[in-house]
Amino acid sequence: MSINEDEYTTVRLPKELMEVIDNIIKSGVGSYKSRAEFIKEALRRRFEELKILAPTPELPQLEHFNISEHGVRILDRSLANGTSKGRIIDVYFKPNKVLCEYCGSDNCRHVEFALNIPKVRKILIGKGWEISKRIKET
Repeated sequence: MSINEDEYTTVRLPKELMEVIDNIIKSGVGSYKSRAEFIKEALRRRFEELKILAPTPELPQLEHFNISEHGVRILDRSLANGTSKGRIIDVYFKPNKVLCEYCGSDNCRHVEFALNIPKVRKILIGKGWEISKRIKET
């Protein structure tokens, strides 16, 4: 994908502002990767404050990424860091147990989330597995 030069422009900013931005990027606060990424977000937020743009909807902390009869892959955005926007967590299903590979537990927020995804509920109840008793009624 090539960038059309007519779609971009440059702006001169004081050096001291750029040094602050560079320090933010180096520290990993907000997981920014570049000056442009930081400045674009700052502008979008200011536009939202001025009601020039509609606010960007906040993404859910947990989101299922992939589902199979063996388990679920969950994107956990609360585990974002300087290099990623979150972490993929695997939750595995067996006839009599469920296991979160990240927490090493059968009783964590990832497991609770996975057991209450409608498609997972249908698969587990359909199999008649013991773990289907852990699914909350809706």
